[in-house]
Amino acid sequence: MHLAKPWIRWSMAALLASLALSPLSACRPPVGNKTVYRSAFEGDVPSLDPIQIGDTQSHDVGHNIYNGLVCYRPRMTGPNQKLSDLVPDLAESWTVSPDGKTYTFKLRQGVKFHNGDDFSAEDVKFSIERLADPRNASKGLWTLDALSLEGLDAYQKACQAGQDVHLDSVKVLDKYTISLTLKDVIPFAMHVLAMSYYYIVPRNEVKKWGDQFSFHATGTGPFILKEWKSNQKLVLEKNPHYFEPGIPKLDELRYYIVPDENIRLLWFENGELDHLEPPIPAASFDRILSDPKWNKFGNKALRKIESLNDPAQSNVIKDKEWTIQYLGMDTQSEPFKDRRVRQAFNYAVNKRKIIDVVRNGRGIPARGVLPHGFPAFKADRSIPYPYDLQKAKALMAQAGWTDSNGDGILDKNGKPLKMAFWHNQSAIYAMLGAAVQADLRDLGIDIEVKSMEWASYIEKIKRNEATFFRFGWAADYPDPDNYLWTLFNSRNIGQDNVTRYNNPTFDTLVNKARTTVNWQEREKLYQDAESMIIEDAPWVFLYTNVEYKLVQPYVRGQQMHPLIRNEMSFVEILPH
Repeated sequence: MHLAKPWIRWSMAALLASLALSPLSACRPPVGNKTVYRSAFEGDVPSLDPIQIGDTQSHDVGHNIYNGLVCYRPRMTGPNQKLSDLVPDLAESWTVSPDGKTYTFKLRQGVKFHNGDDFSAEDVKFSIERLADPRNASKGLWTLDALSLEGLDAYQKACQAGQDVHLDSVKVLDKYTISLTLKDVIPFAMHVLAMSYYYIVPRNEVKKWGDQFSFHATGTGPFILKEWKSNQKLVLEKNPHYFEPGIPKLDELRYYIVPDENIRLLWFENGELDHLEPPIPAASFDRILSDPKWNKFGNKALRKIESLNDPAQSNVIKDKEWTIQYLGMDTQSEPFKDRRVRQAFNYAVNKRKIIDVVRNGRGIPARGVLPHGFPAFKADRSIPYPYDLQKAKALMAQAGWTDSNGDGILDKNGKPLKMAFWHNQSAIYAMLGAAVQADLRDLGIDIEVKSMEWASYIEKIKRNEATFFRFGWAADYPDPDNYLWTLFNSRNIGQDNVTRYNNPTFDTLVNKARTTVNWQEREKLYQDAESMIIEDAPWVFLYTNVEYKLVQPYVRGQQMHPLIRNEMSFVEILPH
């Protein structure tokens, strides 16, 4: 899913004015006797409608409102467990037919939606059909290429024709039993069902609110949407009838919209937030890591620890994420139609300097598309395109770009090479933009850096209105398909293939991989496909995030989860 990092630049006057205000008096009423957990986002949540939740920020909130049939393990309680394991959620158990195409789920009984409606198999069928109906324009339509439900094409054509139809491959067998039948054997089908697009919603409530359902989000999850003031705050309250006994442990979740990262850090240090969402501001990072109040290990020692994921040990927890950061190039627009230009950009951007200076060392150089440690990650693959300005210049010359008039800017057929580099509004990405601009100026390219707030930025990129841009991807499910097929298959142009990469040979490889059951064979197909992407270079391959999360001393249960950014069901606040 798309990594959300919106930010709005404040003037110095506004910054100083905000510093003069008490966060408590400015934004937050007293919490009283409730156990209230407070965090902050940089910008508002784009949507709380499951079929439109395609970014990390919306998922952060939505995950606490809804449930799916299955989910990822929220915490480890015994040996041989992984946070990426699938575990039951609204489905208590499931079986798979001998041919591997039909999944039958036994559902929990006695579960109620937040509006009091009983949960049943009919709600599961309704939720999947709603996602599959092209008239709803779900951001998750692409996932149905992976789930490949039998009869899907006919169902979607009938929907577009305005017919009242049902998807027969999603069958209600009884009130608490449902089956899904696929056209093909898909090894990772269950992982697709764990995505936010497949959260279950109540039929009556959706029909009541229509396209406004996002603002009246209703699920079966541990928290209930209580209040949503646009660009100010969201409040979720405890679901007293949640089906898992003893959780949630908190009475209320409050998400404040605080655009400036320095203000968010100030609130945290003043005790007004219970954790600080990564990244810690670059200008304060070393100070925080050197402060024994937050980090008893010391700056250098903590940096050397690969993973520290328990707030009882440290108020700074850290881990590498299953994310990848990149600079996208529109392969169907000039000058990026030419692979040599794309390769030149890769050589010209100093990725190591970006990690060390812009990210304060919080990154691992990308070895391709897949994040470090992800399934099918090739650890012995060399880091592609190490910084080499001379190679970059030679490739540009081969592509016909030279400085014919000595003004320092490359040109071709009398046209200078000028372009915009886009990023979503964020302090750290403004620094990234400046670094990219300087590196490419050395190559002879005139770069203008531009930015937009997150929600508008996503739409701009999806509409292919930017030819050169910053983007990132966080794993939806732990399978290489989620990166290679999703981000580069030509079927996804106009969706998540934002570089408009189109290579029939690549498509053949990843299409074969997604229906191959044997893991060794699948792994080889994906690694070959990744090698093709590296050679074709639709991205400037940057880094995998290593993130540090600040947590107050009285917080327990916070963690760095590879697939759920903030799993709040088991988080608790100790007396303090």
